[in-house]
Amino acid sequence: MPQQPAVALISKRAGAAGFLGTLIEYFEFASYGLLIIVIAPQFFPSHSQATSVLWGLLVFATAYVVRPLGGIFFGWIGDRRGRKVALIATVLPMGAASVVLGLLPTYATVGVTAPILLVVMRLVQGFSAGGEIIGAATYVAESAPKHRRGFYAALTPMGSSTGVGLAGVVAAVIALSTTSAQMEAWGWRIPFLLCLPLTLITLWVRAGLEDSPDFKDMVEKSEIIKAPFLSALRAMPANIARVAGIALVSNLIHAVGSTYMAIHLISDIGMKQAEVFLLMGLMQAATIGGMLLSGRLSDRIGKPRMLSIGFTVSLIVAVPVFWVIDTAPGIVVLAALIALWQFAVGLQSPPMFGTFAEMFPRHIRYSAVAFGFNIGVIFGAGLTPYASQWLAKTTGNSFAPAYLVVVASAAGLVVLYFSRGRIGNYFNDLDRNAFDVPTVRTLGMEA
Repeated sequence: MPQQPAVALISKRAGAAGFLGTLIEYFEFASYGLLIIVIAPQFFPSHSQATSVLWGLLVFATAYVVRPLGGIFFGWIGDRRGRKVALIATVLPMGAASVVLGLLPTYATVGVTAPILLVVMRLVQGFSAGGEIIGAATYVAESAPKHRRGFYAALTPMGSSTGVGLAGVVAAVIALSTTSAQMEAWGWRIPFLLCLPLTLITLWVRAGLEDSPDFKDMVEKSEIIKAPFLSALRAMPANIARVAGIALVSNLIHAVGSTYMAIHLISDIGMKQAEVFLLMGLMQAATIGGMLLSGRLSDRIGKPRMLSIGFTVSLIVAVPVFWVIDTAPGIVVLAALIALWQFAVGLQSPPMFGTFAEMFPRHIRYSAVAFGFNIGVIFGAGLTPYASQWLAKTTGNSFAPAYLVVVASAAGLVVLYFSRGRIGNYFNDLDRNAFDVPTVRTLGMEA
């Protein structure tokens, strides 16, 4: 009995640490995406705003290209030095690069050096983000009670939704409080500078953590291995590919409904920036609601089944939502439609991260999931805003990106169908050996 309160306290601290780190990551990424219409001309001046935005979206994508490298690096730290060490190591460069980005000179000041510096900062952010959300999700999964893993799995992606929502609200307040000239001159910098206090708070919380029970047990049993990523790639490439596929689908759905949606509402529908920023921020409440519901239900019906429900909802609502939005409905209808989209995204995240953790043994879990997830993120989140904008302009159909969501959702359901029997087999339970966990030598991983 005395152990139960201790487990609950560890789980809550783990949840808070995961929540805060992903909040910073997605606050910065969402701020860049929401303010791209303002930021892009400062670094890529052009006679056409659309051209500047496309260049800005390419820079947005560069941060995702290096994420797999960050996943390998921080996965190595997490699997060899500890989940806690990795969590501290990810948040430092991510927070520092965000603050520096807010201080960068523009093209008008230093010429071509400005976009180069912007790309460098985005690369640093992407590299560190490659280990952040998966490290947090791994730590939380390994620290949560078995019967509440689904619920605690919701806390890490809730940090991402809160970050996105906060980015929208902050951007809206800045847009309402400044003139267009002020917004272009210095207003866009404020969100990135706010990452400084957020980073310091997160470091303070994570410094007070203990490592996860699974990692402690690995140390006691001398299960630490030299090359976790290479071992994972050699032993379980199919599961890494499954992680990449599922991550691609979920991130694509989210990117179309957030980054592209904001650009579409401003550029095509003609809404004011402040209205769109505030709307996108407030609608994250629907995402969080979906996550809480999904986390609780996944503990009852299983994570793969809950993830399938999330993909099915996105498949059904994608085209109707965009079609109605393009008829220029009132703000109430518009808010309801965006809330529906975000609710579907919320249904997917908790079971997705919980599923990933259960697809690999603990010796290679961080490295394997981080690499597979970030491969999926490159195409799902990094390239989707650019591809959506290009597709809409090329076809002349502003809701053509909705068809991407339909295809991706169907593909996600196919991946889940063929992943039956591969999920839930590799999660250690310290109190009960519920699964047959392969040994180090069975996986071909010599210590």
